[in-house]
Amino acid sequence: MKHISILLLSLIFGLSLAQETITLNFAARVGDQMAACGQTYDGLGTMNSSVEFQDLRFYVSNVRLMNAAGEEIPLELAQDGMWQYEDVALLDFEDGSALCAQSGNAATNSVVTGTVPAGDYTGLVFTLGVPFSLNHNDVTTAPAPLNISSMWWSWQGGYKHIRIDLMSHSAMTMDTMDKSETSEDGEAESSNHGNTAMSGFWPIHLGSTGCASEASAIAPTTKCSTPNTFEVRLDSFDLNNDTVVADVASLLTNVDVSQSLELMPPGCMSGPQDPDCKVLFENLGLTAGSQALFKVGQ
Repeated sequence: MKHISILLLSLIFGLSLAQETITLNFAARVGDQMAACGQTYDGLGTMNSSVEFQDLRFYVSNVRLMNAAGEEIPLELAQDGMWQYEDVALLDFEDGSALCAQSGNAATNSVVTGTVPAGDYTGLVFTLGVPFSLNHNDVTTAPAPLNISSMWWSWQGGYKHIRIDLMSHSAMTMDTMDKSETSEDGEAESSNHGNTAMSGFWPIHLGSTGCASEASAIAPTTKCSTPNTFEVRLDSFDLNNDTVVADVASLLTNVDVSQSLELMPPGCMSGPQDPDCKVLFENLGLTAGSQALFKVGQ
């Protein structure tokens, strides 16, 4: 009888440790349309702008599955040597074609894979962005997917949690006029950088700010004052049938991508005082309300 009891306990304990492999599907869309390089999307933002993608990538981390009791169980990511490292994964929806050839490449990724204790899971939680512990690596020696220079600013600033580069066909154009700008030391200088802002290029680069270190080539030792990462909670998510959808149309709600309010740099480069970032930050839930970028789809 004693041996039978031990055997039963061993079986029960073994079942409790059973792991299952999970694949989370992600998609990038513009409203009801799939987001892709080489296509034009109309009616976006406050000016109903027509845009093309020049880049579309983002990092996620700290992925957890929710069970019926509301407990959050970490997903242990598969270490595939390309898209996932430790608890960070890169979702890449640009394929290096058309305008995306400027900064992208042919490889794409729309899944996050890993293992979790077997169970009944009804929801999904993850963080958008790279955690501080990995955010200030040397991109030249970092493992994939943290070795992509086009997704990195500096040791001090870290990675671009989101990179969405748009080319707005509705934007004003300026081919010859120089712009008078103000440098960091307050002195006026003349440049042609305004041409890029006015030609339609409208990037969204979300990264950490307020990262204190002695120089841009030195990583901070304390967390940035504004990490610009945020938690995404999908309380009802069917692992077998649902997809995590990043809807760029929703992100651009009440955003004017036909022009840059601050010409240098164009678009939103995460500057806390950049007027082009104000509504975007609200739509991401960074300054008010809840995030509008991610939703459940099929």
